[in-house]
Amino acid sequence: MTFFKTSILFPLLSFIALFAIGVYGVHSFGSVEQKEQRLLLDEIVNAQASAIERRLTRSLSSTYILAQEIRRSNGNFQGFDKYADEVILTLGGISNLQLAPNGIIERIYPLPGNEKAIGHNILSDDARRKEAHLAIQTRSLMLAGPFDLIQGGTAIIGRNPVFLKKNGQDYFWGFVSALIFLEDLLAVTELDQLRGNGYEFHLSRLHPDTSEVEIFSRSGGNLGAHPVTRRINVPNGSWILRMSRPHVLQSYYKALGIIISLVIAIIFSLLLNRIIREPERLRVVVKKKTEALEQLAFHDDLTGLANRRFLSGQLIQAIRNLKRHEGHIAILYLDLDDFKRINDSMGHETGDRLLQQVAQRINNTIRDNDIVARMGGDEFAVILLDLNTPDEARIIAEKIIENVRRPMHLDQREIVISASVGATLAPDDSQSIVALFRNADLAMFDSKRAGKNQFSFFNIKMQQNATRKLLLEEQLRQAIDKEEFYLAYQPIISLNSYQVEKFEVLLRWRHPQKGEQYPGSFIEVAESTGLIIPISYWVITSVCHFIDDQQQAGQKAKPVTINISARQLKDERFAERVEEIFTITGIDPRLVELEITESMLMEDIDLAIKLINSLKRIGMRILIDDFGTGYSSLAQLKKLPVNALKIDRSFVKDLEKDISDRQIVEAITAMAHKLGIEVVAEGIETKNQLHILKEFGSDYGQGFLISKPMSANDACKFNLFTNIGNSEQE
Repeated sequence: MTFFKTSILFPLLSFIALFAIGVYGVHSFGSVEQKEQRLLLDEIVNAQASAIERRLTRSLSSTYILAQEIRRSNGNFQGFDKYADEVILTLGGISNLQLAPNGIIERIYPLPGNEKAIGHNILSDDARRKEAHLAIQTRSLMLAGPFDLIQGGTAIIGRNPVFLKKNGQDYFWGFVSALIFLEDLLAVTELDQLRGNGYEFHLSRLHPDTSEVEIFSRSGGNLGAHPVTRRINVPNGSWILRMSRPHVLQSYYKALGIIISLVIAIIFSLLLNRIIREPERLRVVVKKKTEALEQLAFHDDLTGLANRRFLSGQLIQAIRNLKRHEGHIAILYLDLDDFKRINDSMGHETGDRLLQQVAQRINNTIRDNDIVARMGGDEFAVILLDLNTPDEARIIAEKIIENVRRPMHLDQREIVISASVGATLAPDDSQSIVALFRNADLAMFDSKRAGKNQFSFFNIKMQQNATRKLLLEEQLRQAIDKEEFYLAYQPIISLNSYQVEKFEVLLRWRHPQKGEQYPGSFIEVAESTGLIIPISYWVITSVCHFIDDQQQAGQKAKPVTINISARQLKDERFAERVEEIFTITGIDPRLVELEITESMLMEDIDLAIKLINSLKRIGMRILIDDFGTGYSSLAQLKKLPVNALKIDRSFVKDLEKDISDRQIVEAITAMAHKLGIEVVAEGIETKNQLHILKEFGSDYGQGFLISKPMSANDACKFNLFTNIGNSEQE
């Protein structure tokens, strides 16, 4: 009787518990799904709005390029058709470009189909003359439309007023206009594809005349109850993108989930007694799970390859075999080049699938008796067994590099990634596991330094370099203790007044044996060892003392810019430590500016923004150094709360003879000013470079023409006005 009650009670309790858990899980899943759908929609709307904004900004930049050519030719623009064709091919998304001297359209490229517009007076005849007059008044680009064209289609047009100088006075020359089909503008988005997946969207604006909402592009259906909205900034106004997606029939799925939970609870309760009576079956299951765990202990879960632990065991056995048999084995160490860029731009899921394909390609390249393992991240290792000559290792390594380099297709995109490979031989180089892995790693880094996508054998020179770095590290530690570092200051002038406005501080090392050392000879080791952190705090403290010395001497203290290390970006207490230095020295944080290189920002832009905001809350100014050499764009620049950017010296060097460099510098300067960001040009070595940069509107400049770096005492006395200002008057 007791057994009967137990056999009924346990299944009944199991049924109630499982059914309750199932109902709760269905409810929780529904809530989570709603939140995930909302987050997904937010990301989609932001992505589409950003795509429209980037394309529009890029297309309208054509008017700045043409306007500059008109100013350069003083209104006598020769070869317009050829020049406009190059601009359209370069920037894309432009239907036609127009020149309208005095507001009357005289030139259009391409002309076919647009002949009727020739002679059209924008300022009096055009229905959008309001925007044209406003453009003249504000001297800025104005956007008209969207509006329907006579020849069919919907378009927008950007009108950029051009002013020339005559007798020292500005006068209105006319307009440079770019006409963009709305269909071409929206083609850069995924709105059509999203519409096919059930999304609905409205693209609208406030009509400039009626101030009413005007929807000029839509998916065809009605928006849902809770659409997501994103504002798109356009010249002299904004557009609004709203998107929604009908909710899945959640009630249906909830009911289905409850039914499934009920069925599962019934089945489980019926089988409970049988499960209890089958301990042997459970022991078998436990045994299989144990075997699976053992498998996981020696293999990589993502790629299925061997892991470091298994590879080390196999390498130990292979070296033992070498003692009994002649021959060689090789250890290849492989690292994917710039893999972080794939993860950051396409997501970790895509990165994982790329690693799986790379693992498969390596496995398909090696011989049957060789072993390949994933060491972690984007690093792989291969043991090549039974080699007759070292050259066999080179042949296999080159095949691996070639196969990895072949294009991969992921998420409907073609991805090309390369690999750097280093190799060491046993017993030639060593018979120690630790030494062999270290040797292969050194050889791999040698391939990286040599330009990536190549192969290097370990040699004694690599070991010597590693030893040299250890020695240099010890010397740097002593240099910090013995105060062997000192600072030099290079003036930065205003290109309007030629007065010194600030200084850039540069680090120098008085090496006891080698004499004066520049950062290029030791900064890499300082970065890799972390010694750059105490050095950087010493630099900031010393700069504060330099500023205090100016103030104590009764001078107006000039701001000083300091280059920040990549390691500081990862120091969560950096802003806090800097603020402590300002508190101790009593220096106004606004007198110290930090320079962050563009490549450092792009390594982790979210972390960089967080640090920059922390520093700006203190009151510091932030500059982007070496702008134009990294992965960023002016569109990304909008997200960075920086005060100024430095145009890299590589663009300034050939400014006098390279028209491409001039166009790049002018475009960067114009767009930076549009974003309220100051522009500093570095590497100025000739007066012509200085005059060109001044003409383009650069705010500040520095370089050997102005002054070489100098001591703190000389910096306090330096006045460029007598050096450049007088020669300017000559």
